[in-house]
Amino acid sequence: MERIGLKEAIGALRSELSESILAAAGEDLRFQVDDVSMEFQVELEKSFEGSGGIKFWVVELGGKASRASTATNSVSLSLKPLTADGQPVLTGGHGVPD
Repeated sequence: MERIGLKEAIGALRSELSESILAAAGEDLRFQVDDVSMEFQVELEKSFEGSGGIKFWVVELGGKASRASTATNSVSLSLKPLTADGQPVLTGGHGVPD
């Protein structure tokens, strides 16, 4: 099973939001993106290599945890997307993050 870090999961969300903004270009009805909530099942792993520290890995949806794996935990994030100049994100090609 390939492990996905929180950084990659949030990056994928950023990419999807940017693509949806561009896809709505020219539409008469636009939406302001407000809070975005994400919830993950994660496993924690302590690294003894390099700089050490703790790494969060997103558990694959529909995946099964092996007996050797650590317990999973729920992590919820609430994000408020903003453009590079701090303005709210709008669909429809205006307010596209840089």
